[in-house]
Amino acid sequence: MSVIKMENPEYYRIQIRIAGVLTEKLAIEAPPEDADLFETGILDSQKFVELLLHIEQQFGTHIAIEDFEIENFRSIDRIATLILNHKNAGKIDSDTSAVDVEHH
Repeated sequence: MSVIKMENPEYYRIQIRIAGVLTEKLAIEAPPEDADLFETGILDSQKFVELLLHIEQQFGTHIAIEDFEIENFRSIDRIATLILNHKNAGKIDSDTSAVDVEHH
């Protein structure tokens, strides 16, 4: 884990929100943050597309084609890293990024 992640409480909040998306929106029990979501069978192609849509809605971001690599979505950890990188690059609307996962 990088120093940026370890020192950034926002990273852990993002992980919790992603786990909430999996649980609340996709009816999937959230695995450990480093579990491979594809190899474990947690995500199939349909659930992956649903996850992308919910991530874009919950975090107020658009997943650009250059970020659309399966490696970026293999685990909660990697998804949180991608979102944090987007946030740090100013690609996430700060008002939308505060949306609560529980909000339907």
